Amino acid sequence: MENDSKLSVNNMVELAMGLSMASLFANAMNDTYRNTARLVHNDQLAAPPKYIHAIVGGQQKGPYSLGEISVMVQAGDITPDTFMWKPGMPEWKKANEITDISPTFDIQPPRLPNE
Repeated sequence: MENDSKLSVNNMVELAMGLSMASLFANAMNDTYRNTARLVHNDQLAAPPKYIHAIVGGQQKGPYSLGEISVMVQAGDITPDTFMWKPGMPEWKKANEITDISPTFDIQPPRLPNE
């Protein structure tokens, strides 16, 4: 009977130590999350990636997001002949040769007619 009570006490001590360590681990993880979350702003998480470079006005500009490129196309700053580069491309290419940029030109309305 004495062995059973020692075993039971040992089991309770092990359980208490395990719960204590689990609590310490959970607190450490929460502290790490809180400290890391302060370093990352929500606007950075929501912002589209900027990875496209363009030669505009004779100078290399960028990086731009795909949305920014679309706005620049609408403004006429980027044309189908504008040279662009993005990661994974071995060399600069004209905008109308880049698969994810060339459709941007198709959604633009034509120039206004001359009166």
